[in-house]
Amino acid sequence: IERHDSCAYDYLEVRDGTNESSPLIGRFCGYDKPEDIRSTSNTLWMKFVSDGTVNKAGFAANFFKEEDECAKPDRGGCEQHCLNTLGSYQCSCEPGYELGPDRRTCEAACGGLLTKLNGTITTPGWPKEYPPNKHCVWQVVAPTQYKISVKFEFFELEGNEVCKYDYVEILSGLSSESKLHGKYCGAEVPEVITSQFNNMRIEFKSDNTVSKKGFKAHFFSGISILMLHIFEVEEEADCGYDYVELFDGLDSTA
Repeated sequence: IERHDSCAYDYLEVRDGTNESSPLIGRFCGYDKPEDIRSTSNTLWMKFVSDGTVNKAGFAANFFKEEDECAKPDRGGCEQHCLNTLGSYQCSCEPGYELGPDRRTCEAACGGLLTKLNGTITTPGWPKEYPPNKHCVWQVVAPTQYKISVKFEFFELEGNEVCKYDYVEILSGLSSESKLHGKYCGAEVPEVITSQFNNMRIEFKSDNTVSKKGFKAHFFSGISILMLHIFEVEEEADCGYDYVELFDGLDSTA
């Protein structure tokens, strides 16, 4: 539409109501397409004016009746939040959750960058069964000179001999090309895994069929990490007979 600073020549005028005295939404001209327009009621008034001189291509607009799906009792089927948009709506989730494949339900989000010295990692939806078609990547980063160890408290994934369907991979490094410590599935709990350096990649994938309970794992970071799996030494109040001593250094003077 012919351009003018105050749209004095050719223009499109839009008002929120039934006539030219209704509240003005805007007067538009030039080449910048107006933002989407929504009335506050069930009527919208539009007027196009052109003068006797310059002509342009004009405009084409679509109009449609809109309903607020989020105001319905089922909120459009959204499990957590419903956001009304022009001509439609969309669901959203609380922090820590993400939309599932149906774009309505919410499931626990997974993956991310972890920089704490220790913490816990679980499959999405834990302790319920993990959902299908999930791909989660946790990147664990510790201070320089530190190493990271992962110990699984519970482990149950769909399994076969080559872990083709659902699996978790653990790598020393942050990329998918880093050194692979192992690819795990089934119900056998993996041994404790320690990184070569100060970072570790934990990658979980599930296919679109069988789901299991998943896993719960704890990670620990330190310059040296010692985990005792079995401990049975003669007991005495002051450990006067049999004992194990640990020193933070290279010898007994540390």
